[in-house]
Amino acid sequence: MGKESIIISQCIDASVTTAISAVLTGTNAKQTLKAADTIAKEFGASSALFEKEAADFEEKLISSFQKNLSLLIQKTWVEEADADLKDQVLYKLAEYSKVISKGKWANAYTEFLQIISDVVYLMFGAMTKTEDFIEYALRIDPEFGIFWYYIKSLPTEGVNMDNDKSRVVMLLGMYFLANY
Repeated sequence: MGKESIIISQCIDASVTTAISAVLTGTNAKQTLKAADTIAKEFGASSALFEKEAADFEEKLISSFQKNLSLLIQKTWVEEADADLKDQVLYKLAEYSKVISKGKWANAYTEFLQIISDVVYLMFGAMTKTEDFIEYALRIDPEFGIFWYYIKSLPTEGVNMDNDKSRVVMLLGMYFLANY
């Protein structure tokens, strides 16, 4: 077992790693939603979000995510060299929010991952590009570390997720960041 695997097994409950795998590989919609709720609870949800899914849950979450992430980006101090990236991320976030508001989740998946990676880079700097960042994140802020593990578990190359799975995957990330 590698160093990262040991840290992950020490810091992240096995039910969460199993749920992440189930969300990404599951073919049964009900089981995928149940696994998504397991992850959401780890991100602070007090009740099932996906299985019961209130009618206004998605709209409120998207709005809260955009507002809170925009505020986080704006309040993050960055080096002068990263000021342009900060502006680009704010623009990308606004465009991304427009796309998902139209229900085009699969079309926005890659952009979601890029926005999240850029925001975390703005917050933590070049350290995010190192192999040790997951360990660092888990140690300084376990909740954020679990979120980052979740994001890094998502496929980046050759992604061919359907709209429903893309929606669940992104809503989980949004839920964490809307409440961070």
